[in-house]
Parts: sequence; C-alpha cells; structure tokens
Amino acid sequence: MTSNTISWDSIRDEVLADPEVKAEYNALESEFKCAKQVIALRKASGLNQPDFAKLVGIKQPQLARIESGKQVPKIETLAKLARSAGYDVEIRFVAPKGKRSHKVEPLRISAKELV
Repeated sequence: MTSNTISWDSIRDEVLADPEVKAEYNALESEFKCAKQVIALRKASGLNQPDFAKLVGIKQPQLARIESGKQVPKIETLAKLARSAGYDVEIRFVAPKGKRSHKVEPLRISAKELV
C-alpha cells in the first residue's frame, strides 16, 4: 500500500465514529449475517451466482440482492437456497442478552418441507 492509499478499515472506522451511523449499522447486522450465510451456502455448492441461482430456481439478480444484504429472503427462499446446497434450515429463538428466559428448543425443518 502506498502512503496516499486509504484502507477500507480506516474509512469504516471513521464513518462508524458517528453514533447515528453506528446505530443504523448495528441495526442491519442480522441482515448482513444472513447475506454472509447465503454466500457461504453458494460457495459450499462450488457454483457461481448465475449457476447457483438457476439451481435454486431464482434469477441471478435476486441472488445478488440477497448476497449484498439489499433483500431479505423469505423463509421459503432460504429453504430453496439451503436445499440446493444440501442443507436444512434451523430457526432459533434466543433471549436478549442479560434476560433470563425458558430455553426454547431450536426448530429444525427439512428444506423439503418448506418448499
């Protein structure tokens, strides 16, 4: 890196120093985690976006929106993505940090049951 090159980390840190921006960024965390999981599913399948989208039965631009975090997929779409990569879907309900609650068992559903 040259001395006049700015790293992404430094830009992100500067932008996130604003409390309002940081709050919005944190609010989107679950959407970005979902996007990362979808990318991991596709990579596990060994396919590129167009080929994986075709296998799933959706259009490539929709897959791109899901992977970028711009679109939150419905549970049925998540099931199609999972099934196409050889996975099932598991839903967990968790209590907020510091709050006691009864443990709720995860719900594991075969992707075939959801589609």
